[in-house]
Amino acid sequence: MKLQWTADLSVSNDRIDKEHQRWIELFNNFYNGIAEGRPKEKLEELILGMLDYTKYHFKSEEEYMRSVNYPGLAEHQESHNAFIKRVEEFHQKITSGKLILSLEVTNFLKIWLIDHIKGSDLQYARFAQNK
Repeated sequence: MKLQWTADLSVSNDRIDKEHQRWIELFNNFYNGIAEGRPKEKLEELILGMLDYTKYHFKSEEEYMRSVNYPGLAEHQESHNAFIKRVEEFHQKITSGKLILSLEVTNFLKIWLIDHIKGSDLQYARFAQNK
């Protein structure tokens, strides 16, 4: 279930690749917390940390897309905003006791993360390389 950085996740930008590697590390910490049965408060802290880093990373990535005049920026931002909203909903439900952290949550995060990098992010990477 853990994620591992592989060359096919590279967007050919060292800064963004490092941010993606950090994002994967945060996901793995969260996954390990669930697998190890850490207390709810610790898991809340881990998901909040991942959410905060996600917001930082998305802002950084969007600034890069602006700098290369990427035409798909608005659509990419919509995808980012939808993901943030979903994770905020998870966090809210977790803190209110309406959601138990489970493989369903980690599967959503894992699939979204990999699909987003290999899909949307590689599109702007190709655009920037062909400029």
